Amino acid sequence: MEILVRDPTSSDRSAWTRLWSGYLEFYETELAEPVTAALWGRILDPEDPVNGLVSETDGEVMGFVHYFAHPDTWDLRPRCYLQDLFVDPAVRGGGVGRGLIEAVVGHARREGWSGVYWHTAEDNHAARHLYDQVTGGPSGFIVYEKDLGPALDRPPDAD
Repeated sequence: MEILVRDPTSSDRSAWTRLWSGYLEFYETELAEPVTAALWGRILDPEDPVNGLVSETDGEVMGFVHYFAHPDTWDLRPRCYLQDLFVDPAVRGGGVGRGLIEAVVGHARREGWSGVYWHTAEDNHAARHLYDQVTGGPSGFIVYEKDLGPALDRPPDAD
């Protein structure tokens, strides 16, 4: 199986949408279509801080990753948050996820960022197996979140 990790193009929209839907279903959540449309636009916008990559397997998009850099209070360099990673279940275990992570890590190195981090669900054992191999194991930190309401379905200044 040949794997190619690359920047997404506008022609990848339907494949990305299929995978994005699978990702949201996996995490048992729904987002309004304007949120999904805005995310796709942000991924394609070279001026937006949100970056995306897709993984093509035998000519078909089978995975994606979204990530961005942010200031780091413990370092002068930005730190990279890998926010979303999803691989089509049909090709899991074949190196697609690892290739996407390695591509983000490579980008972070080239940009001079201080590191890459991400979260996953505690019961996502398949992903955690890969993440343990890539990182050497969990960091030991526990994530706490305080949700402030549902995602906006339009930008706050769209009035």
